[in-house]
Amino acid sequence: MTTSDQTLDVDLSRADLLGNRLLGKLNALREAEPFFWSEAQQTWIVTSHQAVAEGFRGHLPLSSARHEIIASFIPDAAEREKHIGYLMEVLPTWVNFSDPPQQQRLRRLMLKAFSKQVAESYRPYVRQVVAETLDSVAGRDVVEVVEEVARPVPARMILRLMGLGEEYYPNLKDWSLLANNGLSGYPTIESMAATNQSFLDMRALFLEEIARRRKAPTDDFLSSLVTAREGSDELSELEILGICHLILLAGHDSTTNTIALGIAALADDPEAAEYMRTHPEKIGDTTMELMRYAAMSASMTRTVSEDFEWHGHQMRKGQVVHLMIAGANRDPKIFPDPERMVMTRPQDQNMTFAPGLHHCIGHFQARMQLSEFFPELLRRYERFEMLDPDIEFSNGLSFRGPLELKMRLIPRRPGLDQAAE
Repeated sequence: MTTSDQTLDVDLSRADLLGNRLLGKLNALREAEPFFWSEAQQTWIVTSHQAVAEGFRGHLPLSSARHEIIASFIPDAAEREKHIGYLMEVLPTWVNFSDPPQQQRLRRLMLKAFSKQVAESYRPYVRQVVAETLDSVAGRDVVEVVEEVARPVPARMILRLMGLGEEYYPNLKDWSLLANNGLSGYPTIESMAATNQSFLDMRALFLEEIARRRKAPTDDFLSSLVTAREGSDELSELEILGICHLILLAGHDSTTNTIALGIAALADDPEAAEYMRTHPEKIGDTTMELMRYAAMSASMTRTVSEDFEWHGHQMRKGQVVHLMIAGANRDPKIFPDPERMVMTRPQDQNMTFAPGLHHCIGHFQARMQLSEFFPELLRRYERFEMLDPDIEFSNGLSFRGPLELKMRLIPRRPGLDQAAE
């Protein structure tokens, strides 16, 4: 194993305290040691674009069975069962915690519900929710962006997709925060136990809804899971529960964080905001550049499944590897001038959706929502002002997000759009 300069180490257990300073620390690691062995955390931190891309392709002996990493935080089996018994039962059914052939099987059975056609069918509803959300804060001097602007759109969208009533909306924030704190980075026993209880609460809800769909299937996502077939293969009840947990949480929390961090990024760069406003036909590429820069997607974790050598570094079975998306997306070898949003930049090597074997299954849904939200936001508002430049983050490492974001939204002058035309 290469000896690393431990003065460069990054405490990944406290992503909340690092905030956006994490990005600069990853830049320093990438330029000095793109394969960094952390003695303190006993983990590899991989930051170059080339290496992260290789890690995602699925050709290396790197396992996605991350429930084993979570289990390692409570070595005693009896204590593990006591505190996180249900997590240990259900997490292996998550598609992003699985390896082939199980990963491929789950992905095939889920894909119909996440096709581009399905995403587009929800566009009118998302357009309506975006308008209602922005209407609700119109005329306000100060807005708390996370809960008042960023969360309503993806939260209501995911509830509609799953066929769940909006009475469950108030639970989503707490469930997401607990999941992020208990499943990402370096959780404590207490945070994992709280996550386990939240999953049990969700399980009770899902079991009732699944039972209803078995009796009378509809055209929603839950019904598609209950009736999913490929030959004689179908999803078990535990697998359906696992998919429900994953989609309800990741399907709305990641987009919530992207919207919030995206608005914060645009507040610092009026030129980028103006480009997005005046080039609506480029919204696909400009939102990808916004996501690259905002770095909501920070890391995906793998374990080494067998000894191998990777660019001269000896990887040992059982070691943990952090594939740092946030580091790869700021690699100047791929993205010139990476600390700026360059809205004309090609996006074919953007790592936000983790290209390769585990390419984000919900990317069509996320892109569709963002392509509705940001043009409407920029149509209504001229600029955004951060009231506190120091963003307080949750302690999630895979998905970063602010706990609160108070901003002043400056409306555009009436008639400005027509005058521009």
